[in-house]
Amino acid sequence: MWENLAVREGTVCIAAFFLGAIPFGLIAGKLRGVDLRQRGSGNIGATNALRELGVPIGVTVFLLDGLKGLLPVLAARWLDLPSWWVVGAGLCAALGHIFSPFIRFKGGKGVATSLGVLIGLSPLVAGISFGVFLVAVFLTRYISLGSILGAATQMGLFVLLPAIYLTGNPLPYRIFGAVAGLLVIWRHQTNIKRLLAGTESKFGKKATPAPTSPSPTPAGGEEG
Repeated sequence: MWENLAVREGTVCIAAFFLGAIPFGLIAGKLRGVDLRQRGSGNIGATNALRELGVPIGVTVFLLDGLKGLLPVLAARWLDLPSWWVVGAGLCAALGHIFSPFIRFKGGKGVATSLGVLIGLSPLVAGISFGVFLVAVFLTRYISLGSILGAATQMGLFVLLPAIYLTGNPLPYRIFGAVAGLLVIWRHQTNIKRLLAGTESKFGKKATPAPTSPSPTPAGGEEG
């Protein structure tokens, strides 16, 4: 099977999607008897896990969500796949996290998983983008704003960085930067409205509880 390049590439991308779809935040909550979709912001990402389940579990969820993005990129590189498929594997992981088939094609906001993909694609872009995120959160205490600015930063860097800083064809990296960045910003549209209204929750404070319903829609998680 692995002699057939098309089969190999397709298998990597499908596996990346389903790896990305594993809802580690939801699983961690269930192990503690908590459904994160019904608690705090209603988001299954690391920020809500940190607020509702504690720092150790929140950090663990963040790392696991990041690995979901990093591992497919490393696997594609190890298999010596072309740049388009390396980037494609990372994008599939991010899409799996955002549109998880395990929870009715809902999911997190893609921040931690996209960061994992960035680390695999370009540690330089990942480091600068994460630095912008940290500075923004430190200055404003808004994780959502940090996530949005970090997403915008990586979009700009992939366009502005010379090709020498990217492995292989730079075009797929730039396309990934645009698609992933826009997805993260789009997933934060409710946060943007609250930021403009001055009602967004700051880091260190409890988020406004999510509405309870049989299949709730995430209503305020800043990061995931």
